[in-house]
Amino acid sequence: MQNRRSFIKKSGLLLAAGTLPLSAFTIIRTRQDQTQNIVVTLYVDTSLINNKNTDTTCNFGQDEGISNEEFTIDANVGDTVTWQGVSTNAPETDRVNIKSINHEGGKNVFGQNVLIGDRGTPEKVVGKVVNKTGDEKKDQFKYKISFTVLNNGKNRNGTFHIDPVIRVH
Repeated sequence: MQNRRSFIKKSGLLLAAGTLPLSAFTIIRTRQDQTQNIVVTLYVDTSLINNKNTDTTCNFGQDEGISNEEFTIDANVGDTVTWQGVSTNAPETDRVNIKSINHEGGKNVFGQNVLIGDRGTPEKVVGKVVNKTGDEKKDQFKYKISFTVLNNGKNRNGTFHIDPVIRVH
């Protein structure tokens, strides 16, 4: 038994094992488990939308009785949020392009005032959450989604806007 202890002590194995930052592995694993890729899908009736009926022709798939302005995304610092649009009328031919996400009020959780679309087909916007909001309504991040619609190959009535909320824990 004494020979094993001497060997471990002389070889430095005990010293090496004692200096490993074991808690760092736990922190990294927990951090990876907590971050998410959140996809927010805006569903648009591309055949009917106009500047006066955005609330009735668009939704996020939320429960009835929750308006687009009250629709709230819950996220954590480090999460990536992707906004994409889908036509409910003709998803194979019509297109909803998310052009930008603009900070409107409350805590700025993305660290910049405007997130720009990726110019893809269809266009979407991606942002990484860098700041927390409080739990109070006044602390929530209010933002505006700006999007355009292609219906039967033609732009439909310019740019549309919806103003939902993000709460970051």
